[in-house]
Amino acid sequence: MKNQSSNVNNQKLVLFINHKLRSLGIKTSHKGYKLIIMAIQLKLKEEYEFLKLELIYEQIGKTINKTAKQVEDCIYYAITHRNYQISEKGFEKVFGYSYDETVFSNKEFFEEFINLLQLNVF
Repeated sequence: MKNQSSNVNNQKLVLFINHKLRSLGIKTSHKGYKLIIMAIQLKLKEEYEFLKLELIYEQIGKTINKTAKQVEDCIYYAITHRNYQISEKGFEKVFGYSYDETVFSNKEFFEEFINLLQLNVF
């Protein structure tokens, strides 16, 4: 029963992440989109909470047979090649403050997104 509950919570989390990423104009067609979701899920786990992004990239790379740099680059590409019009329109709804271009670097993006998820009790 606990495993079922865990799966339901994980599905809700992934749906929530997907919705917020699309609201920020991140395109689902980019490889980095799925890698962002993987990185966020890892970062939310207790044992990875304080891990540097580079180590998260390394962990994901092992899973998908890519280098940490390739993972980082894919994520960077997805974040920087978003739909800017959707991004600017949805930013305040997602993060709760005015549009800020500096959030769209890998490190800042993950920090803000993890904070958002923690505020929403995931």
